[in-house]
Amino acid sequence: MQSTMTCAEESRALNETLAGTFKPADTFFLIESNLPDYGGWSGSIVKAASRNGEFAPYLRHLGSAPRAKILFIRRPQGDGKNFYIALTNQDEPKIYHAELDDYGDLLALDIASLRDDGAPRIGRREMTEIDELFTVCTNGRHDPCCAAHGAPVYQELAGQAGAERVWQTTHIGGHRMAATLIAFPQGVVYGHVDPHDVESLLMNHRAGYILTHKYRGRGCYAGHALDEAAHLAAGAAEAVIREETRKYGLQDLRLLAVDDLGGGSQRVSFSVGGGGSCSAEVGTRLSAPRLSSCGDEPKPMPQHDVSILAAT
Repeated sequence: MQSTMTCAEESRALNETLAGTFKPADTFFLIESNLPDYGGWSGSIVKAASRNGEFAPYLRHLGSAPRAKILFIRRPQGDGKNFYIALTNQDEPKIYHAELDDYGDLLALDIASLRDDGAPRIGRREMTEIDELFTVCTNGRHDPCCAAHGAPVYQELAGQAGAERVWQTTHIGGHRMAATLIAFPQGVVYGHVDPHDVESLLMNHRAGYILTHKYRGRGCYAGHALDEAAHLAAGAAEAVIREETRKYGLQDLRLLAVDDLGGGSQRVSFSVGGGGSCSAEVGTRLSAPRLSSCGDEPKPMPQHDVSILAAT
């Protein structure tokens, strides 16, 4: 029987576990554009723009960076060409900004400079480091839940964090977990966010803590080159270990390794701030069919079972 709930309503009603639902990405490119030449923010706009039209060569160039995720961003009545790069590694995450004269400037971005210690360069110009940024998915043309849940969260977050620090964004991934947002520079991804969560989320983020009950994962595992299964397992294990050890600080856990145990299981190991380590086994199986997006047929989705193995 077809569900009468939206995908977000069903996900919340099922109390779906959020941790381990954000796919691999640790370099984020954020491009300001309302995309009028593409009819606005349609469902698969980034994929469509990468295939043809003005943005195709720019997005292919940006997509050559390892584990890159490209998002279009906007604000109400905004018409600028702001561009951000977030490098969300474990040790020293950073986010950089530039105001583009023309989108063609993106072709001058030195992809190799992303691996340097200094700021990324667009031609001879270095980008400017900023302290924080938040993106909230409001892409209702991809899924109505993103607009219904995302727009109120965007408004609340812009009011509390400052409008200059908050952007609406195209699809982050995981419509059913709307509202979903990313907190930079660490690339912490949250889901099922409501306006009343914003104050706590913002205060904890600025203090260097993670809200584990809203946590989906983060793009901080650069250097490990994890595949999708390992990346999702790391996010799932991280949330459970943080809850068990009460280590909520961003720097309290550092990923050491993800080892494939076979049969859909992974062993995830973290070093723990203050000394010691902790590991967990993550088994991934498929759930009963559920809505991944409004209008789609229900389908099974990955579900993680986490067991802590050792703590020293």
